[in-house]
Amino acid sequence: MSIVPQYIRKSLSLRLSLSMMAMVAVIFIVTIGFLFVRSRISVRQVAIEQTSQMLENTAHHLEGVLIDVEVATNNTDWIVLKNLQPDTILSLSRQILEQNPSLNGCSISFEPFFFEKEGKYFSAYSSNDNGHIETEQEGNDEYVYFDMDWYKVPFTEKKACWIDPFRDYNPSGIYARDMIASYCKPLVTEDGRCIGVISSDISQRRLSQMLIRDQLYKHSYYLLLGKRGQIIAAGSEEASASDLESSDHLVLKRKIANTGWTLAIICLESDIFTAYYQLAYIIVSIIIFGLLLMLAICYVAVRRITSPVSELAARAGSIAGGRYDVPIAETSRYDEIGQLQNSFASMQQSIAIYVNGLQKVKAETEQRNVELQAAKEQAEDADRKKAEFMQDISHQIRTPLNIISGFAQVLHGGRGLLSEDEIVVITHDMEQNTRTISNIIDNWMQTLTLEGVHTVERHDDVNCNELCRQVAGEVTLRNPAKVTLSVDSSVSDDMHFLTDRNCLVKILGELLHNANKYTQQGSITIGCEQRLVGTVSFVVSDTGPGIPVTDRERIFTQFTKLSNFNEGLGMGLTLCRQLAVLLGGSLTLDNHYGGGSRFVLTLPL
Repeated sequence: MSIVPQYIRKSLSLRLSLSMMAMVAVIFIVTIGFLFVRSRISVRQVAIEQTSQMLENTAHHLEGVLIDVEVATNNTDWIVLKNLQPDTILSLSRQILEQNPSLNGCSISFEPFFFEKEGKYFSAYSSNDNGHIETEQEGNDEYVYFDMDWYKVPFTEKKACWIDPFRDYNPSGIYARDMIASYCKPLVTEDGRCIGVISSDISQRRLSQMLIRDQLYKHSYYLLLGKRGQIIAAGSEEASASDLESSDHLVLKRKIANTGWTLAIICLESDIFTAYYQLAYIIVSIIIFGLLLMLAICYVAVRRITSPVSELAARAGSIAGGRYDVPIAETSRYDEIGQLQNSFASMQQSIAIYVNGLQKVKAETEQRNVELQAAKEQAEDADRKKAEFMQDISHQIRTPLNIISGFAQVLHGGRGLLSEDEIVVITHDMEQNTRTISNIIDNWMQTLTLEGVHTVERHDDVNCNELCRQVAGEVTLRNPAKVTLSVDSSVSDDMHFLTDRNCLVKILGELLHNANKYTQQGSITIGCEQRLVGTVSFVVSDTGPGIPVTDRERIFTQFTKLSNFNEGLGMGLTLCRQLAVLLGGSLTLDNHYGGGSRFVLTLPL
């Protein structure tokens, strides 16, 4: 950067041109700057007025929905007080949802032992799950409803109120799957005694959907804040509480009547001033272009006057700056300046030839050093991977062998002391560890066998559903008390196709083995379906821990394990994908499945 000021100091023509341009630029900057400041204030004021109107419209819409919930509740509480019969109350709870399909749930709950025949708890609860309404009497020692805010707050204050969204979980009954906000009203008898609470629920998801409305700006969105200032609904997935205090955002707020909630609209400053900035860029660009054009004209005029001396100084400066490859033109002038210029031209050519030779040697040397370093790193990486692989295979085989050896000693030394059940458990564990060793060696040997193989013969006639049942029947669940294995196919039982049966059985068996290994509770499912014409897909899914997004493609790389403590060498999925390709198909992980892991093997029919 020091070259530019130095060049300006040495160039008389450029210094004269810049002096004239500086005076003109100051006048332009002051004038245009004042206009931009005033226009920015006006643009912001218009944006605030338009945004305020949008906030008011959305608030009215939200209040209208909440009022519908309040009306539905208020129109029912007097009927409850007139019909204090358990069966009638259960029916009224269901009728509220039938008459108001926008509600997610309704509870009519009473004080402990209010109905002596029903026991300590009686709460008539109805749930609306996408039009399917269920009703039950809830309340038990695991779900003490009269200790919860939606019951305790209105009961204590003896007035209706809205409760911020919460997760209502009843471990032994029906409950709302989404977070819900409740309008709760105490049931007060004519003598002023509070006997319970009636509440109507609306889902947090619906509140968020009401906030997704037409926006004035591209990135503007709404936030619904609770009574303590926390976010209870948002009109954007990127919404953040920090945006409320950010200086880069325009934030307007409005209270929602009768709720204690606050509706806020947030707009990026950059969105508000998009058109303003575009106009500013255009005007500034025009000004800069005009100034540069004026500078060029001035510079050409001044330089023409000082050109004889400036040309020679520029050529000499190029060489002094190390630019030996810039040729110096020879001149036909015979005076001292001409002789000096011709001498510099000859000197520049000689230096350029010498420097080019040095640069070529330097480049070749650097390239060889890079190649040597890369070769060294590859060798070190290969040695490291070899050592890691040997340690891993030693550990993976030694561990089950030690277990088998230990159980063998137990059987030999304590044969008469062990019960039949203990012997069954020990032999089962020995068989399990034997299969583990066999699977590791089989995967290893089959991976070596497939090197250089590009296809397999597909002459076996395979029945899809029969094969699924066969493979599933060969699996011994590690935790049969908590895990179930089932076959769920959508194709007919007579569907069959030609393939290599052994390869297909190996792939499905390995996928079921992994699912059995990582699923601690839930279910494992294998099935067959036809997603695309001309293909058949075998699907293996489980409810295990799933695979992190960052590792979903890496798991198909050879010797890759997500944890060093996991069983195996990290070759199973690699082998399965190789076999799938040899069969003319593909093996993928379903990225849209969120309940665990789901692998899809697609083969041509």
